[in-house]
Amino acid sequence: YDEIKNYIEENHLVPGDKLPSEMKMCEMLGVSRNVLREAIKSLEITGTVSSTPGAGIVIQEFNINFFLRSLIYSVSDEKQLFKEIESLRRVLELGFAREAFDSITPKSLLLLAENVKNMEALFTEIKETHANVFGIKFAKSDAAFHKILFQSVENTMLKSIIEFFWACDKYYQIKTSHKNIAITVEKHVKILQALEEKNYEKYYEAMQFHFHSDYK
Repeated sequence: YDEIKNYIEENHLVPGDKLPSEMKMCEMLGVSRNVLREAIKSLEITGTVSSTPGAGIVIQEFNINFFLRSLIYSVSDEKQLFKEIESLRRVLELGFAREAFDSITPKSLLLLAENVKNMEALFTEIKETHANVFGIKFAKSDAAFHKILFQSVENTMLKSIIEFFWACDKYYQIKTSHKNIAITVEKHVKILQALEEKNYEKYYEAMQFHFHSDYK
């Protein structure tokens, strides 16, 4: 696996280029075909290459979404997966708090306000109807809020990671009780108010409250 990656780097191969044939690679590396195929399979899992009969082994463009999806399969316990995602979200969103605050545009602020109003309205619907569909809509509005918050930050990888996190949590599997949803609404109201007041200290405190106020 490492030797093939080194070969790609040393020969300056780019997406679309092909590796030598299996027979040639086995001769170059001094390994059996089975060993080579296991290494190629590992490279396919990480999205480095694709291997198709008749087409050969082709170098792929780096795709962070492919890479992140492959990481999911390394965590077999779903609860542990959500716990780890929440921990990573906290580090990233607090770490980029200043950039998010500085890059908020008037249009983004209006969109954030719309999502907060939508969450408040959906919370009322959830309490009155107990319908799961409103919980899913609430989760989507929550996700949209955070995506808007970071959409003007000049870091494509950050936005891809945030998108990935929410794709894993789109059904709102943890924050289901009325009390927990009420806390979620309060968290986003605090963030919005701080942004509207253009108060970074208050904004950072609101973000801290968002990630350190536990659900029951």
